[in-house]
Amino acid sequence: MKKVSTVLLAVFLFLPGWVQAEEKIRGKYEVIGDISKLKNAKTIEMVELFNYSCGHCYKFLETSKRLRSKFKDKLHHKKFPIYWGNQTPYPAMAFYIADELGVEEEFTQELFDTTFKLGVDIFQIKVIKFLARDFKIDKEMTEGMQSAVIKAKTDHSLELAKQFKANETPTIIINDVLKVAPSMTNGNTDEMTDNLEIIFTDILKNNG
Repeated sequence: MKKVSTVLLAVFLFLPGWVQAEEKIRGKYEVIGDISKLKNAKTIEMVELFNYSCGHCYKFLETSKRLRSKFKDKLHHKKFPIYWGNQTPYPAMAFYIADELGVEEEFTQELFDTTFKLGVDIFQIKVIKFLARDFKIDKEMTEGMQSAVIKAKTDHSLELAKQFKANETPTIIINDVLKVAPSMTNGNTDEMTDNLEIIFTDILKNNG
């Protein structure tokens, strides 16, 4: 018995580093990649797959600001608009057009506000064009809607959603290794943001 205990103790003490790394990362998430890659991570890449009709995404638009404020240049937040069902690609395309023009954040906020504060269907092209006029980018918006480059970017967002099995929004992918979604925190966006803060802190801890 003593010999067996000694062997078990030795195994415990000399566990592979990746196992130890996994145990150190607190929070709620799904492992979708090689977690050992997080061991020496000095930055966080947060991929956000979102939908303009999603209430959780609308709330995360605000709560994610405190993540960017806390982690600053160690956090790279990349957003990818997706759509499903009978929704049109127009808001997603507008996202990329506005991004090229340097007004993505403002235009995204306007799209969300139009949906949730005014109850207007932003998946209609006439609504997108109306908002674009307010931003004085109606000409660029019209041209962008015909752009193969913009269409390719929109298609890429859908491919990412399929790749990461984004069945709810916002789906968050961390360094291509961890996956977080609202359902992991009872559908509460504030709790999801708290959860992300814990995960990011542990990943970056001891990594400079």
